[in-house]
Amino acid sequence: MLNLRHLTDGPRPVLRSPDSPDRPGRPDRPGSSGPPEPAAGTPAPTTAQHIDDAVTCDARWRLPVDAPRMRAGLAVLPTGPEGAVPDCAATALRELARAGVSAVVLAPAAAPAGQEAARAAGVQALVPAEPWDAEETLRRVLRRQLAVERENARSTARVLALSASALERTEGPTRLLREVAAVIGGPVTLVEPGHPEWERLAAEQRRTLEEVRCGRLHSAAVPFGDQELVLHPVGGDRPHRVLAALRSGGWPPHLRQLLAHTAGQVALLDRAMRHHRDREVLRTALRGVRVSVLQYLMLGNWEGAVRVAEPLARLGAAEYGVGEVLAAARGVVAVVQRAPREDREQTAAACEQAVGDGGLVVLCPADPRHVIVVLPQDPDGSTPVALLHPVVGQRPGRLAGVSGPLPWSQTGLAYEAAVRALTAARDDPEGIVRDAGASSLLAALSPRARVWAHQVCAGLRNLTEEQRSQAVPTARRALSYGALRAGRLLGVDRTTANKRLRLVLEAMGLDHRQVAHRAVADLAFQLADLPLPPDLAPQAAPELRVLLRESPVVERATRELTVLEQADDPAPLLAAWLTHNCHASATATALGMHRNTLAARLSALGSLLRLPLGEQGAAPHQILLLMVSAGRLPVTVVPDPARPGS
Repeated sequence: MLNLRHLTDGPRPVLRSPDSPDRPGRPDRPGSSGPPEPAAGTPAPTTAQHIDDAVTCDARWRLPVDAPRMRAGLAVLPTGPEGAVPDCAATALRELARAGVSAVVLAPAAAPAGQEAARAAGVQALVPAEPWDAEETLRRVLRRQLAVERENARSTARVLALSASALERTEGPTRLLREVAAVIGGPVTLVEPGHPEWERLAAEQRRTLEEVRCGRLHSAAVPFGDQELVLHPVGGDRPHRVLAALRSGGWPPHLRQLLAHTAGQVALLDRAMRHHRDREVLRTALRGVRVSVLQYLMLGNWEGAVRVAEPLARLGAAEYGVGEVLAAARGVVAVVQRAPREDREQTAAACEQAVGDGGLVVLCPADPRHVIVVLPQDPDGSTPVALLHPVVGQRPGRLAGVSGPLPWSQTGLAYEAAVRALTAARDDPEGIVRDAGASSLLAALSPRARVWAHQVCAGLRNLTEEQRSQAVPTARRALSYGALRAGRLLGVDRTTANKRLRLVLEAMGLDHRQVAHRAVADLAFQLADLPLPPDLAPQAAPELRVLLRESPVVERATRELTVLEQADDPAPLLAAWLTHNCHASATATALGMHRNTLAARLSALGSLLRLPLGEQGAAPHQILLLMVSAGRLPVTVVPDPARPGS
């Protein structure tokens, strides 16, 4: 809003005080460097006075009939010939004051007589800065007012634009308050008890602060030293935070209005920030629920997964697809690997968009690069690949491995198959591969091998029920993925996973530290999952080494290992690696090569075999059994807990 400073200050003033020289900066007399001193008793002009309207009066100094009611108006007064003022000047000025006029513009010739009458009427007297008539003076006043209002509008627009930007970015009000402080020319802060600024302001205006904070006052303007303090409550919840602004020279209405708008914008930003925080808390909680559902599925506990998923249904979180996934008897697991330097959240969002409400998307707790997608079984097996193919194609470097359909009790095996397929996807031009079956000997082994497996697993009956319920699932996952990854997937630490693995393998008569022993335990668990033919149940367990050297098994192993012919003499490297229990340092030393060279060669061989040889888990077990069956390792490296003396 316009004030008299806008009209009297600056290089091109529109008005001046009658006591100042008729040319700004021009000395009134020789030797004088400025305006003459005002006469004794003459008040200094109150140039901070705000002006809300400006009009011209008629020859008798009366407002136009259609002039609006003014609170702080400026009246430009015409004068008669030779500066004469009307006979009723004093009365006219009092009427102008009653009508809301706070300042009048006199012609320079009328200033001596009019200034005294204006002072008596309680209005400020000014004169044009140049010899303009009333119409020209009003035109220049209105032009200056337009410029001021335009700048005020720009300032308000900047504040609102900054508020909209902060709202869009979900950031706090700091930048907004800094911009408002620059506009009003004083500090603007959000205060509440305990804030240092609150204590400073409360030293003089504690009662007013408390009334605004408690909502008894919607706003307040009170003196604070040589400044004026304006307070606004922020937000709808009591007690409020308080928007406090200090300014010297009074508060024009447009700045008061700007502060009121700012309080509203800060409340919106505060609500948006709280909404964002609540949404993040909810997302974190839902993410935890989804991880728990996955962990129960990895343990083969479908009922526990359903029980844990109930909060999602109550929250209406159908988009996570938990109900539809768990309602199916069988499912598919996919592992999607983010692109290099990509935020995994973006990969997860793409997966959620692709599967919609028909799947469960979980940030893998074991590998920070992976997103796990669990889908119900589809009739032809093509749906998971079709759903995830666009996800992989969106970003170069994304990869995906998809398992075949398995019962929920074998979700852990499905995850293992998906990781195996992911390894193959690294060499696939489309970046997505569906697992065609494990590179294992299960399909080729005689049904009598199941009798052997049941006898090996019989030792687990020596464990307590609690030990079996906790340790066996953890040990099986540790055999499949390694203790570290299994622990993260199941929500236990690596030490606990290793302790449970040791407990279980000792009960089976095996040593958890030896890769050959772990391979035998892994094979026994997988065979024990298969139904035992009734006609074989009474038979004595056959010898494992005999089972592995039967013709169908040898043929299968030899066929699986033919892909290694593409590599340069891989047998010694793999044999040394397995002999040293897959320890990279010991193997590299024995072979006389650098660890990085060993890792690169193992990775290349794993790509040929479609097995993640560089990772802990089932891949070393599978390659060991294949090499034993194919005769590339002596069969004696394999222990047989069913025949301890063999």
